[in-house]
Amino acid sequence: MKKGLFVLAFQFSILNCQFAYAQWWTAWSPKTGLALCLHQADTLFELYSPLQSPTPIPVSKWSLQNDTLRFECSSIGLKLTLIHSLSSPKLGEVAARSADGGVCSEWHGTWRQGLLREAISFLPADTLYQLRRPQTPQPPYPYTEETLAADYIDSHGDTIHLEGTLTVPRDSVARRHPALLLVSGSGQQNRDEELFQHRPFLVLADFLARHGIATLRYDDRGVGASRGPLDSATTLTFAEDAEALFNVLKRHPAVNPARIGIGGHSEGAAIAPIIATRNKEVKYVVMLAGQGCTGLDIMVQQNEALFRSRGVSPRLCALRAACMRDLLSRRDGPPASSRQETTVGDLQTVILRHTDGLTKEEIDSIDLRKGMAYSLKQQLDLPWMQAFLALDPASYLPNVQCPVLALCGDRDCQVPAQPNLQRIKQLCPKAETHELPGLNHLFQHCSTGSPDEYIQIEETFAPEAMRLILGFLLAHELLPAGAPTATR
Repeated sequence: MKKGLFVLAFQFSILNCQFAYAQWWTAWSPKTGLALCLHQADTLFELYSPLQSPTPIPVSKWSLQNDTLRFECSSIGLKLTLIHSLSSPKLGEVAARSADGGVCSEWHGTWRQGLLREAISFLPADTLYQLRRPQTPQPPYPYTEETLAADYIDSHGDTIHLEGTLTVPRDSVARRHPALLLVSGSGQQNRDEELFQHRPFLVLADFLARHGIATLRYDDRGVGASRGPLDSATTLTFAEDAEALFNVLKRHPAVNPARIGIGGHSEGAAIAPIIATRNKEVKYVVMLAGQGCTGLDIMVQQNEALFRSRGVSPRLCALRAACMRDLLSRRDGPPASSRQETTVGDLQTVILRHTDGLTKEEIDSIDLRKGMAYSLKQQLDLPWMQAFLALDPASYLPNVQCPVLALCGDRDCQVPAQPNLQRIKQLCPKAETHELPGLNHLFQHCSTGSPDEYIQIEETFAPEAMRLILGFLLAHELLPAGAPTATR
């Protein structure tokens, strides 16, 4: 997700203003994924980037001529030109109306800031935009929560401290519960796997607790209450972290050790079966947007899918994917210390070969500019990236003996569903797999599946995905007789 848009706002008085009524408008910047809000109260105008700051910043210049509003903010190199218009409200749209009533007041124009240039439209709103997350659980809760921690020394000799939240159903008759350890995706995340105020692991923990299942979700090392170095950490290192917490969870008096499993999202969905191959006390595995293909193939698939979701032509998307395969293949295999080091020049040569004959606009549309070689070199030098590119589920999925559920959204642009579910089924034939229509990588109903949409979507976790997880547990008799089965 790009976050290049600066916090900005302007306010000024307008004499003889023809729009003298209180009004809010909201716009979305497609290139930054951020909301913008325009406010007018009498002769005062303000512009906000509410997801970044509530504070307006005065502009350096402004003008209003007829229906055209122009302003500049020289400190951040910003220019905005907006034209006011009146139109009929669209079906289903809550429209703020003009002082005369009956029509919808809008602003349309052009946003320029540094290299950013895009069309932007402000449509009527009731107030300053705020993120709505209606699935976030609210008290009272029919379960209890407590902190659980694990301390251990990992395979690198580093001392690790991990903390998380154990959610336990509150039953009228005390009993030991089936349990699920939740493992987050790539990048360091908190115990709720929080992103743009979406808290998917909290939502899932709440859902499962209401149906008799305990969960443990935890802060990744280096986040929140958890501690541990990251410089040399890889997916296999994070698997050690998860297993340390699994071993703590299975000893908890509220947990039935014969009915305990691991559920992971994205990278966590690779970690869950890795642990299951070596720890037979893992009784089931839930893979959410998990990989079936190699890490290298995932990166290539992801690049093509992401640019396709942005409307780039199939020809250019395929070119981007081919270029990324060549670039990444240079580092797929043994550590750099055992072979010749790839240089920025080597990467730049690959990029120039693939972009030869393209126009500047075509190169920009697939982000294969000259500077990419430098940023890619930094990523390829990370131990995590080197290990991920070489990671192949063929080395662990065939050895998983417990029941496996694998779910993917058919609009997932980060781990595309079809190639990965097909290979999961190939490597682990007994796995139960589902491709869920209309869902993205976060299991939200969406339009394109692009990560740019995540912040705008109000839904956190599609109910049908959570019901499939619950149904999987019931189908494999992992819940005791008499456990609640109703869905929320």
